[in-house]
Amino acid sequence: MKLRLLIVYTSTGGNTRETAELAAAGAEAAGADVDLYNAYSLDASILLEADAILLGEPTWGDGEHHADWLPFDRGMASQLAPGRKLEAIPAAAFVGCDRAYRNFGRAIELVEDRLIECGAIVVQQGLKIELQHNDHSRAFTRQWAGDFVKRAAGASPHQPYRPAMTREQADAVMGISEDDRDDKNRRGLSGGKG
Repeated sequence: MKLRLLIVYTSTGGNTRETAELAAAGAEAAGADVDLYNAYSLDASILLEADAILLGEPTWGDGEHHADWLPFDRGMASQLAPGRKLEAIPAAAFVGCDRAYRNFGRAIELVEDRLIECGAIVVQQGLKIELQHNDHSRAFTRQWAGDFVKRAAGASPHQPYRPAMTREQADAVMGISEDDRDDKNRRGLSGGKG
């Protein structure tokens, strides 16, 4: 029997939607049956139909929920947290982010905390995509989702999800080395164009 994976996301500029679509492709390639939903006007009780859950949103402002995500999050709090209705359902989160903000990708912790409050088990480290995808991050996202399916199905061990992905790990997702980041920072400080 195929694992039924629900992926729910919200997006402003399309980056988090792309992450959700890439995750769906990676999960399907790993053998999951995937349903993909935009959180806007979606009833949170739909998560009760899942064998596994991936949730994603862009980090808003200095580490807050995106406005379009808030109703879904409130629905999770009111409908699913009482009684921990997602008890033992494997889950993970993904967010869009920007290192220009002090709380880099903090929405991931907000989403994971809500999942845990509802009884879900976060089985792997959440994914942070900075700004826009590139070929490296697209491949990484598909692999990340495939790995999630294996963990959710019990074919791979759970991965610690805390601490959350660091800036350096997010750079690795994007295929940016520490030297590349240092060069980019130096060019930015010296007024050069990158």
